[in-house]
Amino acid sequence: MGMFFRIRSLLAIILIVSLLSGCGLSDDTQEQLEEAVGKAAGEALDSARSKTATAVEEISTTIDEHGGVQGIFDKIVQFIDGIFGGSGSGCEEKTAQKVERDTPRTVIKRNAEQQNYHEEVLSLTILKAASVNIDCLRPEVDTAINIVTSVYHEVFKDDNYRPVITSGNDSDKHGERSAHYACAAVDIRIKDVENQNTRRDLAQKIRDELGSRYTVLHEDIGMANEHLHVQLRSGTYDRNVVWK
Repeated sequence: MGMFFRIRSLLAIILIVSLLSGCGLSDDTQEQLEEAVGKAAGEALDSARSKTATAVEEISTTIDEHGGVQGIFDKIVQFIDGIFGGSGSGCEEKTAQKVERDTPRTVIKRNAEQQNYHEEVLSLTILKAASVNIDCLRPEVDTAINIVTSVYHEVFKDDNYRPVITSGNDSDKHGERSAHYACAAVDIRIKDVENQNTRRDLAQKIRDELGSRYTVLHEDIGMANEHLHVQLRSGTYDRNVVWK
């Protein structure tokens, strides 16, 4: 019972930290909160380990499937961002208006080299449908897609395999402040990978290859829409700048 109480406490801490992250906290404070969450997660696992190795393995697997403690943190923040504005002026509840897409933006035109790279990277993938909009992807996301593709090639042992991009800056099903609408994220199909262990390993390898600049979430596990959400980490890019 004590172990599960600690786990519930850990989840409560993560949720509280996520709520606070949308209330205009400084980067230093946010960093300290994230470190606190990581420490709490470690203590919870250490406590569980003393009880039963099986429970630890199950908990560790679940955490890993969601990108570790940081992945869980990022996912909750992403969810909270769909409810709260995070504008720095407090946690006022958003109105029903989709202000994100209506905000005037600065458009940066790719130079010839960047455009060629953008087109080359996209040629390595397949779009799920013509409605998938990837025209405004940032150069950093192009780089991420290139790395993701190389990992798929390694896992499948097939240099001709082309991952399927299921969403860019298109669907209206994302949260209002989703990185998708800032052209800083893509969803990539993973459900066609043969088994869950391989999918989990693939997601983790992509996280390792992309590094701390990016967030990789393994979403809708076991469901028809199972996919990888790959985005630039929140706070590392200007939402009001788009590329064409």
